[in-house]
Amino acid sequence: MLRYILRRLWSLLLVWAVTVTVTFFAMRMVPGDPITVMLSDQSGNADLAERLRAQYGLDRPLLYQLFDYLAGIASGTFGLSYRFVGYSVINVIAGGLAITPILALVSFLVALPIGVVLGVSAAVRAGGWLDAVITIALVASISIPSFALAAVLVWVFSIKLELLPVAGWGSVEQAILPIIVLVVAPTAVIARLARTYMLEVLDCDYVRTARAKGVRESLVIYRHAMRNTLVPLLTSVGIIFGALLSGAFIVETVFNIPGLGRIAVESILARDYPVTMTIVLLFTAFYTLINFAVDLLYGIVDPRVRLTGDAS
Repeated sequence: MLRYILRRLWSLLLVWAVTVTVTFFAMRMVPGDPITVMLSDQSGNADLAERLRAQYGLDRPLLYQLFDYLAGIASGTFGLSYRFVGYSVINVIAGGLAITPILALVSFLVALPIGVVLGVSAAVRAGGWLDAVITIALVASISIPSFALAAVLVWVFSIKLELLPVAGWGSVEQAILPIIVLVVAPTAVIARLARTYMLEVLDCDYVRTARAKGVRESLVIYRHAMRNTLVPLLTSVGIIFGALLSGAFIVETVFNIPGLGRIAVESILARDYPVTMTIVLLFTAFYTLINFAVDLLYGIVDPRVRLTGDAS
């Protein structure tokens, strides 16, 4: 187990290193640079632009700039922001660190039980009217873009009914609409997976044997089938949580939430390379660490899985 954990941690470090490198060069391929954006209203002042590029080290070779950013990571500050003069990257994103992960976690904790209940209910009544209704609703939920759903919810609950705030962050009321938008798609994905896994389990021999022995249907479903449905569903938790983090880019921008997603969008537009790269690295770290934890947990909840030093 220890060898497996160390091997996985080493692979995580390699993934993070590749993420930093690819993001660094990808940002430099975007037309314009921080100074061009900063002096958009002073495009004729070439001398000032050159001085600022020298001040921020943007006139140095790309490899030196990459090493400067890596040094910022090692220091824990992640370098200095180009957009906010005198502020380190960690100072710029500190507020978002307390918002985006919590928003994603709450949304996941809401989506998981709802999705499992819907999926299991559809599987138990496969081929019936309830299965058809749930399946249609799930397909519709996955098909609706997040920004379109957000616009509809704002129009109905904020403008027409005046029940909830249009945007902002800081109160329970302001969190309701963003959470609903984030929850819809993951709930549909979880429900479809739960339905598929449940149908497979219900077709297993031990379930048919339990029914033949006269075990009550509720016990067959919730004691025998449910557990073996949740085990394979666990492998999808990391992917679903990663999708929630990615959805934060849209939701936080639409609802004006000062989280990592909105900060990333603003930093990309401002060509604030260090801030953008740090947020991408954080999202990658969240995603990979969650999947790592899921892999370890999978070996605990499923006794058929054994992690050894030879595990890949």
